[in-house]
Amino acid sequence: MRVLLASDGSKEAACALRTAGRLLNRTSLEAHALYVQPQPRAPKSGKITRREHQHRLAMETKRVLEEAKRVLCEEGIDALTLCESGSAASIIMQESEDYDLTVLGAKGRDVRSEVGLGPVASRLVEHATGCVLIGREPPGDRQPRILVPLDGSDGSQKALDALASYFDLESAEITLLHVLETLWLPPAGDDEAKSDIEENDQVTIELRHEAEQLLTQAQMRILPQHPGVSTSIREGNPGNEILAEADQGEYDLVVVGATGATDMKHSVLGSVSSKVAWNAPCSVLVVRIPE
Repeated sequence: MRVLLASDGSKEAACALRTAGRLLNRTSLEAHALYVQPQPRAPKSGKITRREHQHRLAMETKRVLEEAKRVLCEEGIDALTLCESGSAASIIMQESEDYDLTVLGAKGRDVRSEVGLGPVASRLVEHATGCVLIGREPPGDRQPRILVPLDGSDGSQKALDALASYFDLESAEITLLHVLETLWLPPAGDDEAKSDIEENDQVTIELRHEAEQLLTQAQMRILPQHPGVSTSIREGNPGNEILAEADQGEYDLVVVGATGATDMKHSVLGSVSSKVAWNAPCSVLVVRIPE
């Protein structure tokens, strides 16, 4: 497994590196720590010389990469260090195509906002073709708790495969979640006929039965690697319910699939994977597959 770990020297990047170190499967792990140096700008006249400016950039690059390597070593990962120069988002996006997994912090050191994603993480979540791990607070001493929302789509199946392939599941607590999308159920108002209400109830029963079958099948796929997998069914808007479960269950990681679908249903609901990545209180792995 080839993993690209991007760092800009920020505390958010350090959190992401520690999260990766504590969650990833170490078997056949090839890790590269990448720092994208900003494009050098000509120094203002009369302040510092060009050579001094280049020296400062070189020292900053050395500091960031040494810090990244130190953090990873503390988590038991020996990583090679890489340096590029230019636009961080563009270079990380391009480099990520050669890796199984890309890891980065939710925000960079120049982002002032306390919530959401920075511009680099946002672009990777929306457009990267592979797996992107947005690392937030790393797991503590207890067993890591992992939440995997499933809807039966190719994206959620790929998310399940990524969980089994890339993460150390031996000590983790795993919950498989399905959300019944009540937004798409026919409304049962007071003026509707009794037959319509009964029909709506039957639709809900059938959807719940399908959800139980989906979760059972997913559970059987995970059981050979991890005997203790629990399941849960919630009703409502998928993005909202996933975030609520992640918060209430104090999870360390949410694994979501993303297909890039643009049909009417997904336009109304919004991109669940992006919404979760933006707002989750924990780390998020986004597994994107072509539409």
